Amino acid sequence: DKRHAQNAADSAALAGALAYTKGTDISTAAQTRATSNGYDDDGTTNEVTVTVANIAAGSGICPGDAAGKEITVDIVTTVDTTFARVIGRNNVTSTVTATTRSCNPTIQEPFGGAAVVGLNPSKTSCAYDSGDSNSAHWTLVGGGIFSNGCAFSKNGNSVTMDPGECATTVGPAYNFTCMQPNQTSKAVSYPADVLAMMPPNPCDGTPGDVGLPQGSGSTFSNGVYCISDLDALDKEDIVLNNATLYVTDMKFELKFAGSGGFNGTPTASGPYAGYYMIVAYNPTPCPAFNAKNVQTMVLRGNSGGTFVGTILAPSACIDVRGNGEPSGILTQVIGYNVTSNGNAEVYINFNPNPNLQEPVDPSIRLTK
Repeated sequence: DKRHAQNAADSAALAGALAYTKGTDISTAAQTRATSNGYDDDGTTNEVTVTVANIAAGSGICPGDAAGKEITVDIVTTVDTTFARVIGRNNVTSTVTATTRSCNPTIQEPFGGAAVVGLNPSKTSCAYDSGDSNSAHWTLVGGGIFSNGCAFSKNGNSVTMDPGECATTVGPAYNFTCMQPNQTSKAVSYPADVLAMMPPNPCDGTPGDVGLPQGSGSTFSNGVYCISDLDALDKEDIVLNNATLYVTDMKFELKFAGSGGFNGTPTASGPYAGYYMIVAYNPTPCPAFNAKNVQTMVLRGNSGGTFVGTILAPSACIDVRGNGEPSGILTQVIGYNVTSNGNAEVYINFNPNPNLQEPVDPSIRLTK
């Protein structure tokens, strides 16, 4: 009877959790399921109690800090005895309990909302390097650093982050004032996990592609543009107005020699929403910024204003240069290796909106 009651409690709690995701009454769904399994809350042979507790948004209990509910079902059964009556036991009572967690759908920033993400899984050639041969100082606002391998700071004064933000690494971390090293549970399977998160290639000729041709200018408005020659934009002021650049080059060296930089806003809706630039994956990722025949890019704002939107370049080396203004770069930077080879101040003011935010489906699970 106790095994049967436990199975019924588990099933009823899950039914209540599912009802919450559908917007129907939790207690009714749980009690209906318990009744179908023989526990109808008749007050004599069994009692069924359904308790619903709130999960606050931002509590960290649900994915993406979503709100939700915890549903607990308690079943108390009273079973008449047969042989035990000779010792005065006319019935036996047992109690079982089950709890489920039901979480709302939400959106969240990839990689825990880190402002800078390095995907290189190496534990020795660090995916994030503040630069050890220059005097660049990094200031990160609104997010920390995530490295899929190791991360290096020249010294404790090279990188400044908001209170509570850290360098979180799968491997070692060196010389940061806040470090969370060896977080192996956060490891990203490279490249499989990254390829899974990338939106479809709009430039491969598939029917329904939304990609627009590169054109001859460096201002892009209201669409997703197929960039087959990124080097052609070197020394240009690249300006986006509600647009996304989808770079198909397998090799480029965008270094803005002496002038040029990024400016503008990303696509606001659809599968490319929040992306300023997406760079197609090269199976031979860039080993270091000065390597040849790979994907390398200097990231810096131009004098015309700010730019926002996630830059996802999973096989590229990204060199973040001094942008002169604290408001210049408002983007999330995701590359294979991220470093700085300049000497000027590097500011990244990351704000989740309008950068990339990924949907998180509603979820239910039996917790006890």
